[in-house]
Amino acid sequence: MNKFFVFLSGSLFCIGSIFPNYVLGKESLSLPRFVAIRYNEVNLRTGPGSRFPINWVYVEKHYPVEIIDEYELWRQIRELDGTIGWVHKNMLTNQRYAVSLKEDYLFKKPQETGQPIAIAQKGTIAHIEKCPPKSDFCLLRFPYGEKHIKGWMKKTSFFGVYPNEVID
Repeated sequence: MNKFFVFLSGSLFCIGSIFPNYVLGKESLSLPRFVAIRYNEVNLRTGPGSRFPINWVYVEKHYPVEIIDEYELWRQIRELDGTIGWVHKNMLTNQRYAVSLKEDYLFKKPQETGQPIAIAQKGTIAHIEKCPPKSDFCLLRFPYGEKHIKGWMKKTSFFGVYPNEVID
């Protein structure tokens, strides 16, 4: 645990243990990291606060974005096309989602020589089930009407995971 000590009138206070997940207003999670939009309508602002103008409004729940900086309750995010802005942390979820970058196959097994089971259209959002160690594939769950289709897709075919990232 990180600790931050402050001297006040000759006394030593440890505030790191009082707020173990925060040090100087930052969460103790690594940067950058992927998250997703939590609601169907989320404002992207030009700065970290509600007084800053709205630059963009996300209208798709579960759209994956990358947190690149933090300031108090605000997160600076970058999206697939490189757009950068600020959203309140409550507008984001740590659940992992992906968006397909191109039309590509979903496979029954994590290998390109395996049997294709479906084709994901460009721009389709899927839940990331897992990304095994030392694999170029992740198991994704795509919505399909009232049901879902699960299949393995190459990491290079979607946005929402780092090349060597493992998700259990």
